[in-house]
Amino acid sequence: MVICLGTISPAAARSPDLVLSATWHARPCDAQPVAHCPPVEDEPGQPVAETGYTGLQNPARGRSLLAPGADPLAVFERRPLDVYIVPEGGAFLDDDHTDPHYGVDYACPTDYLQGQVTYFYPIAPGFVTARSSCLWCYVDGDAQGRVGWKWPRYNFGWGGLVLVETPINPQVSVYILYAHVARDFVSLGDFVTPDEIIGVVGTSGYSEQYHVHVEIRYGPPGLFWNADFSQWATHDRWMATMFTDPALVVYRQNHGLLRAALEQWGPLRPEPQPIP
Repeated sequence: MVICLGTISPAAARSPDLVLSATWHARPCDAQPVAHCPPVEDEPGQPVAETGYTGLQNPARGRSLLAPGADPLAVFERRPLDVYIVPEGGAFLDDDHTDPHYGVDYACPTDYLQGQVTYFYPIAPGFVTARSSCLWCYVDGDAQGRVGWKWPRYNFGWGGLVLVETPINPQVSVYILYAHVARDFVSLGDFVTPDEIIGVVGTSGYSEQYHVHVEIRYGPPGLFWNADFSQWATHDRWMATMFTDPALVVYRQNHGLLRAALEQWGPLRPEPQPIP
């Protein structure tokens, strides 16, 4: 699949009529497999975008992920594992969880039983907007980084994690969290595609078995750039961001429902309520 990242002007971004369907149009990619367009520059008199502790700009800012064809959401094209099961208790909002389970767990028991490493892939192209190896998980936990608490320093139980931001338009990005990973092969700001291995399935954090937890939310672009998931402010912001059933993303027949949700969210821009 050819993936293009297009730029939308600041004037268009402020248009009240801008919705998803009005901004997703395919364009030639000059025979390049991936086209990176320059980000939108800050306008005179506007504050410079925050860069976080690394001093790096968010590469997703000012860009829009475009897909050719009738289904612009076709860029969400795969599962994180080539061979997988959804273990007991690992479904979206599964009743077996005492806390709400906002994602889906993917596991490959065959690899584990044979002593093989299981690699995982991003389910869509995007930019690595946050990552954590959860060093404290291995200091306090066992050799796999498993701990018995959802403390902040364990990334609230997520353990090692990678967060990929897929920019949709200037109003909304889709954020895909991969948690409980053993290790990752990415850096902040990397552009990743679904045919690239980005990490190893693990059981770090508050976890009982080897799996990768995939959780999907959507909101303003750059919302989690350089975010530290061991901080309450980041955790609260993540929990207050609109979540969606991963089935709307990974099954193409459901893309119409997800597209409608994104189109509705963009113009309305609901503000998350403060968490008491």
